[in-house]
Amino acid sequence: MTTRVNPVSRWMFAPLRCAAILSVLASLAVFFAGVGAQPAQAAPACGVLAPGAAPQAAAAVNAACGQIGTPYSWGGGHGSAPGPSYGSCDASNGAPNDCHVRGLDCSGLVRYAYYLAVGADVINGTTYTQWPSSRAVARYYRSDGTAPLLPGDLVFYGNTASTIHHVALYLGNGYIVEAPYSGGYVQVATLSSHGDYYGAIRLYGPGGGSTTPPPSSGGQYWVDTFANAPAFGSPTGTAQTGTLYQGTNYVFCKAWGREIASGSSYNHWWLKTDPDVGPGGQWVSAFYLSRWGNDVAKDNNGTVIPDCPGGGAPPSTGKYWVDTFANASVYSSPTGTAQTGTLYQGTNYVFCKAWGREIASGSSYNHWWLKTDPDVGPGGQWVSAFYLSRWGNDVAKDNNGTVIPDC
Repeated sequence: MTTRVNPVSRWMFAPLRCAAILSVLASLAVFFAGVGAQPAQAAPACGVLAPGAAPQAAAAVNAACGQIGTPYSWGGGHGSAPGPSYGSCDASNGAPNDCHVRGLDCSGLVRYAYYLAVGADVINGTTYTQWPSSRAVARYYRSDGTAPLLPGDLVFYGNTASTIHHVALYLGNGYIVEAPYSGGYVQVATLSSHGDYYGAIRLYGPGGGSTTPPPSSGGQYWVDTFANAPAFGSPTGTAQTGTLYQGTNYVFCKAWGREIASGSSYNHWWLKTDPDVGPGGQWVSAFYLSRWGNDVAKDNNGTVIPDCPGGGAPPSTGKYWVDTFANASVYSSPTGTAQTGTLYQGTNYVFCKAWGREIASGSSYNHWWLKTDPDVGPGGQWVSAFYLSRWGNDVAKDNNGTVIPDC
């Protein structure tokens, strides 16, 4: 007897038979493909994986490893204090929701790790500005290979210095700890996982590679700065050469220079340091110190920062406050005729006086010149006592009637 099969049943069950067969074949393929294959090597536990690291660098590695599992957040870790923070929503950088994520980005992670390790904010900034940091005691490039690297080194990725886009902390044995990308978490990965390793810097430990040593003038004194501070090539320079970021920074020594002021706050002391942006051995004004007041330069412990060898010293006399009735031209000497700046009308300080050329109008005249720091132009210039609001011809007294001493 012939069994008839309903065509509809054949159509319904044929795919099921095919699916079952395909499932079996797929299982067999997996089985045979796995015969003789080696399992994928798991990443090692996060930690110091090679010898040679300085204690500070090893501590930074352990601090970074303590952040394993922390969410990545674009811009996270860049608040006034290091540590996880809410990032920025920036769809153009693949981070459309990161302003709602509390975490760390790649440069925020290494910043926080070293902050926990040494108790100071020593590597603030973004990936792009961390690479040229003059705090580096050693610097290596792709051409140097990876053999010189030690745990705690900061490794950077990018095809050129201007396209650096990622930083991680080296663990040793070819592994890094990193905050990888939006949606990811702090993790261990291989150094080669990004494919465009550019170079590395070392903040603590043995030197090597290409680096500029820090200035030899004195030790390091740690200070807090309340804002990003422009850096200059000398205490009297006016062309900015870099930037020292807000936070805890080290300085080496001090020298007297041009005044930086705002309102009633002022400071003539300049501090030699290695800025975050720009060459090492530059100068920032002690005006940016978070404490201590006018014309004071102390570290966070209250220790007076020592004078730099050959550095300028403050005038031997104090300040004498005077009122001027108009904006006054200033000159480089009491006999000079080439204007070098302007002292604005109002209450100003002067240091001392010297006899010079006469300034006169009608029956009023004065031969005394007063050394001061003008509002416009370099410090230590001269203004005529003719512009004093009181006292009369050839008299040079301050607002209290005290005769301004000779220079």
